[in-house]
Amino acid sequence: MDPLNLALPGGIAVTGIQNVPTTSPATSPRSRPLIVAFHGGGYECHYFDADSRHTAKIPSDTYGISFISLDRPDYGGTSSVLPVPKGSSFPIEEGKRTHEYIFPTLWTQHGIPNGCSCLIILCHSLGSMAGIVAAALYSQEAKPSYPLGGLTFSGLADQHQSGIDTPFPEPNVGSYHFRYPVQGKDSIMFRPGTVDPWILEQSERLNAPIPLPEMTSLYEYWVHSWKRDWAHRVRVPVLYALPGQDCFFEPTAENAQQTMAAFTSSPRVEGGLILGAPHFMELSH
Repeated sequence: MDPLNLALPGGIAVTGIQNVPTTSPATSPRSRPLIVAFHGGGYECHYFDADSRHTAKIPSDTYGISFISLDRPDYGGTSSVLPVPKGSSFPIEEGKRTHEYIFPTLWTQHGIPNGCSCLIILCHSLGSMAGIVAAALYSQEAKPSYPLGGLTFSGLADQHQSGIDTPFPEPNVGSYHFRYPVQGKDSIMFRPGTVDPWILEQSERLNAPIPLPEMTSLYEYWVHSWKRDWAHRVRVPVLYALPGQDCFFEPTAENAQQTMAAFTSSPRVEGGLILGAPHFMELSH
């Protein structure tokens, strides 16, 4: 994919990658969304463009749909949201920036010129928190500055597995970030037999430091408040997937249904448990 760089008001920088295919007869203007993807924790924009076999460029070219994968705040060259203001949290600040600045800019500079019909959010794991916040904020707008067509997310659920929230690691990259050792990370995220060996060869290159305030916000704020504060406010269609071998959240059909049921204002919610899939579902078989 090609590099993407955005300059937002206030000196905010956003980096990522993009694929803009030529017009395909397989899609009409009414069904050609701009898909904007958010990676999870410990990765960056190339999560969706890992190698020539595991890349969103393939379906993007096949269906003629523009695809953008962003570096979220504190990843790659994207500006930080740290320190988080008192009374807020990492996903709230990220979601606000996304809704107020990033999505309007992407729509103006990439959605409209490429004849896109709407914008679709595609999120993985911790990136889903900001996606849900942004979708909720959009849904409260009387005159939004971009057309949001739907929210798709995976690797985040209502009930997390016990014992994974403590202890939190200490920073080993600067004052706020932690880089997981690759071998340990892969053994947790990928279950045996769920991934091509070629992907494991990319692990070192794809590994990125995670901002610890993002990690702690999942357990200190999100799991307790996401339904009350955000999910019920989302008024766009939702597509959801819970990996059947997830290492962070209870991988059950009940948990998947409970997660989907939180979107009480959405006109349509579909999804479920993906049997056999590891947490890094997008990089697996």
